[in-house]
Amino acid sequence: MRLVRPEKKRRRIPIAVIMAMSFGSLVFLSVGGVLALSVGANLRNTFDLLGAQSTLLIDAMEDLLRAEMGRAESAVDGVAQLYKQGEFQIDDEAMSAALASALAAAPGVNAMLICTPDLICRGAAVTGDNDAKYPAGTIRKLPAETEKSPQVRAVLEERQQVDGRRWGAFVANEYGLFANVSAPLSRDGATKAWVIAAVELQNLSKITQELSSRFGTHAFILDGDGSILADQRLASPDALKNGILPLTPLANFGDPVLAGYEARKPEAEFSTQRTRDIEVAEIQVDDKDGSTSWDGENTYVAITREITGYGDRPWTLGAYFKTSQIGDEIERVMGSAMLGLGAMAVAVIVAILLGKRLSRPIQAIAGQATRVADFDLDGVTPLPRSRVLELDNQASAFNAMLIGLRAFSTYIPRSLVAKLVRTGEIGIAEPREAVVTVMFTDIAGFTTLSEQMDAAAAAGC
Repeated sequence: MRLVRPEKKRRRIPIAVIMAMSFGSLVFLSVGGVLALSVGANLRNTFDLLGAQSTLLIDAMEDLLRAEMGRAESAVDGVAQLYKQGEFQIDDEAMSAALASALAAAPGVNAMLICTPDLICRGAAVTGDNDAKYPAGTIRKLPAETEKSPQVRAVLEERQQVDGRRWGAFVANEYGLFANVSAPLSRDGATKAWVIAAVELQNLSKITQELSSRFGTHAFILDGDGSILADQRLASPDALKNGILPLTPLANFGDPVLAGYEARKPEAEFSTQRTRDIEVAEIQVDDKDGSTSWDGENTYVAITREITGYGDRPWTLGAYFKTSQIGDEIERVMGSAMLGLGAMAVAVIVAILLGKRLSRPIQAIAGQATRVADFDLDGVTPLPRSRVLELDNQASAFNAMLIGLRAFSTYIPRSLVAKLVRTGEIGIAEPREAVVTVMFTDIAGFTTLSEQMDAAAAAGC
């Protein structure tokens, strides 16, 4: 029977649970914190790198575009300056020489015209690959004649209302679609005519073709964000013959990715501040049956930037590529994150097992102590030694106590001790005076028997 009873049953937590939870929580917080910081840093670095690559691509496209258009601007500014200085008169030989020189010095400019207020234009042009009369690249003189195209006449009439250098509306003819920049020819405070430089939009498509090849992507230029200006498909000499035209609405251009451009979803990870005004967006392209590919093969990333200065509407420079082209970097980060999570799970499990393992000696001591409390000394087994100093000291002390109790119980009946404890009287072990009857007994033959025994043998009797 147990001698010490609990006063009141309380809610208790096993030490195995406490130690397992303590070790597990500590490992989870420490390893998990480091893992979260490292994975977060890796993700930020990856997105920063992708943003830097996107910025590099768009910057290269903008630099090439501005260089191409800048040559046209420099050409009209140079001719206007020559006229202001009196270097030539309209329709003289010096004018033709000045225009031819400006064309030769401005690769990418297809024609230079001087138009007077009466809408008569003259100038020089560079022959293209499809001209059967002149070799490609030949600069030929354009005689003075009245402009007959209503579209061109409207552009020229509008130009007379505006001062300074200006990019006008696109002009189309049998040779293609052209962007144009013009500047007034002024002398003595009066404007006599306007010099115009024409740039075929196919030249811009060649820029997108070059960048697409260099960066392994698909570059494009949009007029605003609703129609195509330049694309590698438009760079083909047979593009016009095949009906692939600039200024075609994106939905009709035949490119499913650009057709879905208006429904793009900007990526929050790439803010315009981090990518210098570059928008990074996702474009989802449906399969022919209207379904979406589960493996992400029909998902594209588009990077774009708007620029101004070449007309009434901004131009959009951009490129797109499959997400699989940048998925390797993201997958490596995710792979390291999963590996870290696995390592953290193993560490937590090991910590829990370690906590349980360390609690076993304490549980063993508690069990043996319960037997001691019940005076079941025969059922108490000595505690094993431990490599942990404190647990080893505790086991040694318990084993020493057990030896002492067993020796003590040899001389004092256990039932007597249990009975005294069960009485519950205060001071039961204190000395007191009482009238008692003492009976002495003698064991027959014990003296003779014990004379030949040592102390241990006599006690055993």
